[in-house]
Amino acid sequence: MVQYLKLTSVIKRPLRTILQYKLEARLFFLVIAALGFTIDGVYSVLMNIYLLRLGYGTEYIGLLNAVALLTFAVVSLPAGILGARWSNILMLKIGVGFTFAGGLLLPMAESIPREWQDGWLIVTYAMLLCGFSLFFVNGAPFLMNTVAEERRNSAFATQTALLSLAAFVGSLIGGALPEFLVTLQNLGMNDPAPYRMTLMSVTLVLSAAFILILMIKDIPESTPSESVVGYASSSGSPQIVQWALPTIILITIMTVTRLFQVAGMATALVYFNVYMDSQLQVSTGMIGTIAAIGRLLGVPTALIVPSLIKRWGKGNVVIWGSLATAACLLPMALVEHWLAAAIGFIGMLAMTSIRFTAFVVYILELVPKVQQSVMIGSGEMAAGFSFAIMALGGGIILSLFTFRDLFLVGASLTALGTLVFWLHFRTVKTKRKVSPAI
Repeated sequence: MVQYLKLTSVIKRPLRTILQYKLEARLFFLVIAALGFTIDGVYSVLMNIYLLRLGYGTEYIGLLNAVALLTFAVVSLPAGILGARWSNILMLKIGVGFTFAGGLLLPMAESIPREWQDGWLIVTYAMLLCGFSLFFVNGAPFLMNTVAEERRNSAFATQTALLSLAAFVGSLIGGALPEFLVTLQNLGMNDPAPYRMTLMSVTLVLSAAFILILMIKDIPESTPSESVVGYASSSGSPQIVQWALPTIILITIMTVTRLFQVAGMATALVYFNVYMDSQLQVSTGMIGTIAAIGRLLGVPTALIVPSLIKRWGKGNVVIWGSLATAACLLPMALVEHWLAAAIGFIGMLAMTSIRFTAFVVYILELVPKVQQSVMIGSGEMAAGFSFAIMALGGGIILSLFTFRDLFLVGASLTALGTLVFWLHFRTVKTKRKVSPAI
């Protein structure tokens, strides 16, 4: 009973929190929850397993994920530039539209000629992640400029918590619904039908997200500061201003940091279900449950980020959260047992919630408002490239070596990204100490 009350409290807290924001922010939170449920929840559990049931091997799975994630990466920077040049909300609406279209078309792959199926799956999955890229890149600056300055840390913590909570529900449903459909329709767990039907059913959630995003109106922009770079205008028309070298350097450093920082998480998210299913023979329901627990744990860890930032500062929270993420991959690499893999995966998701929340607020505050879309766009471009590289490279590594080697590579790259950020952060702190008082 006590555990139930604690679980209920964890779930209710972010839901109560969103009621404190204005309508535009509340609608945004609902949309991001719908996308988290679909992409980080159902698709993260089922997509690769669905491909295995269709008869594809790890090399094709790596290729498909790499192309889709590369699409996410390539779209991210233009998404940020377009969001800054025109409006973030327009890009949000286009992004959800693309995601909805991709989610609607992807499960239809089995109904087309077999010779077209490989390309169909790649294109539609790429379309889904293209839309998610447009939304995610423009979502951060939209939220940053929708809530009051003193509530930004709380708002981004709430966003991360809602993503985790929605992914928790999606992971549970993604793991349980195929097994329910098997018993209901007398199918086998090696049949692709229950997985296809589950993916088709979540299209209803994406359609609801599309309706909600269309209800958000443009928020009037305040006058940009004199130190801006990039494109901006309070009326929505483009205004070209000059780039400053310090800003370009900052964006470059944060882009490199993100490229390495997310590599470990990318490795785990892309190949955890493949590892559990093909190597450890774990059931789909159990895989979904493990993913759900990890996502749920990401809710309280995200919500404590404002307190951690207040105590230790954003930079320190990013560093320790990133190091902890890398450390969580070690049980997955060094102990070939489902429990060790589960503990490592759950810990990785929880630590990622802390690191990501602090990192987003940190990098957005490095640049003026008009450059925030470009900063986020370049960062998500790097994250997308990291995911694509680890997806494609992971397939190659698994054809030559083992899952142990793959997870160790991911952990090492995350540690390298942490080092890059630490060097930047240390340099900034040193400059502040030696700067003369004015």
